[in-house]
Amino acid sequence: NSNRQIGKNLRLHPVSGVVGIMPNDVAIWRGAPMTLVSDVVAKGPVGDNYGAKLECPLLLPGIASSVTPWKDGAAFKDRMLDYKRLFSMIVLTRDKGSGEVRIDKEGTPRLYYKVGEHDLKSLADGVEKALRLVEAAGAESILMAHELTPLPLPPQSDPKARAVELEKIIAQTRQLGFPLYKAPLFSAHQMGTCRMGSDPKTSVVKPTCESWECSGLYVIDASTFPTATGTNPMVTTLGIAHMVAQGLKKGTSSIPSKL
Repeated sequence: NSNRQIGKNLRLHPVSGVVGIMPNDVAIWRGAPMTLVSDVVAKGPVGDNYGAKLECPLLLPGIASSVTPWKDGAAFKDRMLDYKRLFSMIVLTRDKGSGEVRIDKEGTPRLYYKVGEHDLKSLADGVEKALRLVEAAGAESILMAHELTPLPLPPQSDPKARAVELEKIIAQTRQLGFPLYKAPLFSAHQMGTCRMGSDPKTSVVKPTCESWECSGLYVIDASTFPTATGTNPMVTTLGIAHMVAQGLKKGTSSIPSKL
């Protein structure tokens, strides 16, 4: 568009994870896709509600294998043999920063996104809580995306040694942070690149989701979000779709309907 807003304001809900190898079978591939959500760090580092949620998702074999750190074939086989004993927590960050999608000279979309300092702090706070939860649940060892091998924990029969080792892991994790190409992050949701708003200079679509520059053209998905949502965006996306549909039924489009 003429104000170069299309593709700007990209939000990704950056995600990191902590996995515990439990003493007994968990069967993480069974049951509901999301069984637990915690808001313990949702307010964020400065209390502005740009923090993170801790979630306990179902983990299917394809996803588990794709996020398992690669050391060699034998180590990968060992990790997948532990699959039935895995307990997973993810840290889903409400990103305050943003990126953008650009079109290069060949016409190929290119993604530009750097996690901001505020959001890195949110991730670190969430990972610490997830580590404490996984340990409290009784994990024998901990898997993290930037570690090639599991981090063993002393047995629960030795709580003092276990607490010392946990604090050591947390300190090491905070010291490492999330350096590019060394600590993988994942995108849970893509939002914001066709932001809705009341000013065509800073948005792509109107509050009705109709394009400012092409009458009768509507964008109806998570790309219209003005900011990253503070929760999983499915219900918000469905709500926007319902709102737009009701508006179209009432004839609020800027051009007459020919239906």
